[in-house]
Amino acid sequence: MEFEQIMRLVETVASSGLTEFDYEEGHLKIHLGKKSPKILQVSEKDRAADDLAISEDIHRAEKQISAEGDGTAAKEIKGIPIISPIVGVFYAASGPEAEPFVKIGDRIEVGQVIGIVEAMKLMNEIESDVSGIVTEICVEDGDGVEYGQPLIYVQK
Repeated sequence: MEFEQIMRLVETVASSGLTEFDYEEGHLKIHLGKKSPKILQVSEKDRAADDLAISEDIHRAEKQISAEGDGTAAKEIKGIPIISPIVGVFYAASGPEAEPFVKIGDRIEVGQVIGIVEAMKLMNEIESDVSGIVTEICVEDGDGVEYGQPLIYVQK
């Protein structure tokens, strides 16, 4: 069976009312399937209950935001962020039993390794580009990190 024939078969099954299709010819086996759409019926009673739950969630969130605005729950981040230069998995120490490279309150220098980011099986040492005291560690050992994500904060 040629590629064009397979593509026509896929298009025919997709546009038909079939939900599954099997084809077998010698060593060639093809199974095509598609999910049928689900139709949900929601009564006015269910919709009203959902609206009430949503408004309660909004009210709770507004209370939390106003409490944070009062300074009762807010935590101010101070310092300069050291960000991840790549996407990968963050490691706080050189090994599972080793001490972490940095802890909150540690004094670090420019060029000091603050962690490792594993990307595509390569271990990349992340070095500080600023000297100061570590005020916050934003990621835990084994967390996935994104490009530009703060790893730690350092206060000069």
